[in-house]
Amino acid sequence: MSEASDVAAPSSPPTEPAVAPAAPSAPTPSLWARGVHFLAERWFSVDHRALGIFRIAFGLVLLTNLYDRASDFGLVSFYSNEGVLPNHYALFLRLQPGYWSFLLGLSTPAEVSVGFALIALVYVLYLVGWKTRWMQLLALLCIESLNFRFLVVQHGGAVVVNILAALTLFLPLGRRYSVDAWLQSLRHGGDATVEDLARARWRDLRKRSATVSVAFFVLCLQFAVIYFFNTVQKTGPSWRDGSAVHDLAWVNRLATPLAVWLRTHGLATLSPILSWGTLVVEGVLPLLILSPWLQRWLRPVAFLLILGLHGGISSLSRLAAFSWAMMCFGTLLLTPSLLDWLEARWARRSEPLSVPVDWEQPAQRLWARVAARLAPDGVLSFVHTPGHLPSSEQLGAVLGALPFGGLLTWAAQKPLVLALARRFAEFAAPRLEPRAALPPVLLTHRLGRLAAVVIPVWLAVAIGSQVLVDNFAVPPELKPQQRSAFLTAPIEYLDLWQGWRMFAPETPANDYRMVVDATLADGTHLDVLTEEPPDFEPWRTPYWGTNQHWCEFHGRFVHQREHWRYTRDYLRRLPQLKGWPPSKHVVALEVWKVGYDSPPLGGTEPHNFLKERLFGDEPL
Repeated sequence: MSEASDVAAPSSPPTEPAVAPAAPSAPTPSLWARGVHFLAERWFSVDHRALGIFRIAFGLVLLTNLYDRASDFGLVSFYSNEGVLPNHYALFLRLQPGYWSFLLGLSTPAEVSVGFALIALVYVLYLVGWKTRWMQLLALLCIESLNFRFLVVQHGGAVVVNILAALTLFLPLGRRYSVDAWLQSLRHGGDATVEDLARARWRDLRKRSATVSVAFFVLCLQFAVIYFFNTVQKTGPSWRDGSAVHDLAWVNRLATPLAVWLRTHGLATLSPILSWGTLVVEGVLPLLILSPWLQRWLRPVAFLLILGLHGGISSLSRLAAFSWAMMCFGTLLLTPSLLDWLEARWARRSEPLSVPVDWEQPAQRLWARVAARLAPDGVLSFVHTPGHLPSSEQLGAVLGALPFGGLLTWAAQKPLVLALARRFAEFAAPRLEPRAALPPVLLTHRLGRLAAVVIPVWLAVAIGSQVLVDNFAVPPELKPQQRSAFLTAPIEYLDLWQGWRMFAPETPANDYRMVVDATLADGTHLDVLTEEPPDFEPWRTPYWGTNQHWCEFHGRFVHQREHWRYTRDYLRRLPQLKGWPPSKHVVALEVWKVGYDSPPLGGTEPHNFLKERLFGDEPL
């Protein structure tokens, strides 16, 4: 060994351990940025689940309102040329600026029936959430066409429906609880194997998420305005002495069977409580809706108060879609924490179920993927079982584990239904396999986002100016003296009037209706509207049983001479329209206005009875 090798090499100086450079700290957001984020989260953000619940509830309201319009011979009476307002006369009269309706192109009852069927189809597709964006637009056009076609019976409920349809047009109502969301989830994939159904990869689209939207804030502001002016404009004596609800219950045109019963079972005691309670609830709701603090608690309270207020109103009076539309708005106030709690409670209602499935069979694979998406988390688990054929009992058990699926368990027992389900699955399976999503068209996407900001802001300014004009509680010096067509056009063409004085300043304390004394060919006298002998003492019949549109017909046409000519012609041909024999056709008629004043608080006897002849066979 050499000498050099025995000498240790000089050691190198010790090196310091490498230290990663510190990451730059994130800049502290400015006060302005924090304020913007706070308001965006509290005023402009709405949960997608709340939007889905709203869409379903509003779709049901639209369908029931459509039925209400068509029932009791209303389709012929109000929407065809055989009724009280022929389309050519409506166009000539021009009931208000901006008057339009697609239904004005339909004349005969058969044509109107087809139009109503198409509208019902749009409403159903809106409800289930198929092509939701397009259905939102079509539903708005259908709603406006129905309202304008028979604008004579315009009421606050129709305007509330218009507002909801117009402002929610800019909200993604199909993100949850919809056919669109279901199809998007199936095509998104993430569940290539049966084991994936128990994992979370494919559930990304089901996670809680929200949309930040100017339209939602405008909607909240609009309903705060509704409640505010409905409170401050109730200045009449009946609201101060507590007789308002009592007076409302004695309006037979509007009274429900419950109101009729309460009139003689303690309503005198309940009326002050309900009347003053209405003022308190309506007065506090604007604060609960718009408060940016404690929303986790205040908005659920607002939702419950809205349900209680309008549920009570609808139980005592027939106001068509008004109460139900207001309750639909309340669903938008459901907070993420409350929805999380409700989903967890729902999941605990079902026992876990293990489901065998032959994953290699496209039809069974599709049904497993569909069931996994519809069932609450953790309820269904799937096991690959080669050669498995599902039985009707197993299918019934799976349906029973799905939300509201128990209503369909009877179908699992029908061989024909099972055969059709298998055929549909075989047809749809290849079309619903996972596939890459198409990127959005950049220009269209940006234009859509711009419109979702600009149009709601435009509507908000127009609505705000109309609020100042339409409400008598606004001081005269604050009312605009003139406005441009840019602000009046959306109010007129979308029918968004802002006079919020439901039963204000007073609840009506009188009632009246049209009584038709028609002489038939066989010499008998009949009221062709009720199909009974003319009743000149209707106050003795406490429940008239007419829907809201007929209520408004009786309440308004008695004052509108311009409609009497076509009303008389309609009444004369009504027996032919209903298919009565020639002996029951009208040969002469007289139309009377019959009414009364409600009894005072604590009383049960109407007074100040009225019988006034309106018109008959003489020229009008």
